[in-house]
Amino acid sequence: MADIDFGLWITAVGMGTVFVMLLLLMVLLQGIGRLDGRRRRRPADARPEPVGNPDEGRSATDQAHPGELSPELVAAITIAVITHVRVRRGQAAPAMRQVQPGSHLFASRWVAVGRSYQNKPWK
Repeated sequence: MADIDFGLWITAVGMGTVFVMLLLLMVLLQGIGRLDGRRRRRPADARPEPVGNPDEGRSATDQAHPGELSPELVAAITIAVITHVRVRRGQAAPAMRQVQPGSHLFASRWVAVGRSYQNKPWK
């Protein structure tokens, strides 16, 4: 019974230590996130003034939504992403392969032994 008590005590201390450390890590990361968020925010009056005429060289759709990307830029980004996916798809098999095809004739010795026992059972 003393061994079980000791085992349960060690388990409780170990799990308690893990949870306390995770809690401290969570508090630390939340604090860093809050400090980082405060640095990014600027007051509305501290925004830099635009240089030149802001309407120069813009179409009517760009003037309606100044924070959005132009349709031409969205189309160019879409084409670049599609091209990248097609190129990576063609390279995926060689990039993910760890050994040359055919260099390992079997997966492992354990699998080979199991297959041989299935084909020729021993007595």
